[in-house]
Amino acid sequence: MTERRAFAIGAHPDDVEIYCLGLLLKLQDLGWAVGWAVATDGQAGLPPGAPAGLRRTEAAVAGATVGVEPVLLGLMDGQLVGTPEEARAVRAAIADFRPTVLITHSTDDYHPDHRTLSRLVAEACPPETALLYAEPMLGSGPTPERLVDITAQYDRKRAALSAHASQSAPAFVPAFETWSGFRALHCGVRGARHAEGFFYRSSVASRPALALLERALSI
Repeated sequence: MTERRAFAIGAHPDDVEIYCLGLLLKLQDLGWAVGWAVATDGQAGLPPGAPAGLRRTEAAVAGATVGVEPVLLGLMDGQLVGTPEEARAVRAAIADFRPTVLITHSTDDYHPDHRTLSRLVAEACPPETALLYAEPMLGSGPTPERLVDITAQYDRKRAALSAHASQSAPAFVPAFETWSGFRALHCGVRGARHAEGFFYRSSVASRPALALLERALSI
C-alpha cells in the first residue's frame, strides 16, 4: 500500500477536533491527504430555539481553519442505534475517501452515540485499512496503546476547536489543553507539550497500513 490517506469519523460536529485532529494535522504536515466526516448535526447539544444548522456551520468553519471540508452525514443526534441507513452512510463516506488509516471513537466511550458509531465504523472498515480508536474524553477509559506528540499542531487544533462557539469553547478548550499536556508527559518525546492517545485494531491485512503510519509518526 503506497497511498497515504487518513480519515476520521466523529459522531458530533466537534468530536474530530477534540479527539484526533492533532494526529490528522501531523499526517497532513507529512504530505498525507486527510479528511473527516461528522455523523450527526449535533442539534441535541444546543438549547431550544437555537438556529437550525448552527453546529453544521461551526463544523464548516472549523474545517476551513485547517483546509478541510468535513463530510456531513446528516444522521440524528442522540439517536444513533446502528440502523441500516446509518450503516450505509458510514460505509459510503469511508468508500468515497478510501483511507489508509481510519480513526473513530473508542468502543468503550462514555457517550452512546460514540459507541454506536465506533461499531459502525469498525464494521465498515476495509480489512486492509488500519483502524485507530481515539482515547475517550479526558482519560475516562484505559491507558492508550499509542501516544502521539501533537505539539507542533496544537495551535491549529485549538483554533479549530474554538470555532465551536455554541459549545462554550472558552470553557472546554482549556480542559482539553490540560489533558493533552498530561498525555505529553507520557509520550516519550523530549519537549512534547501536547499529545493525543489511541488504540489500534490490528489484522494481518492491515499491517502494511499500520507500518506506514508508524513510519510516518517516527519522522
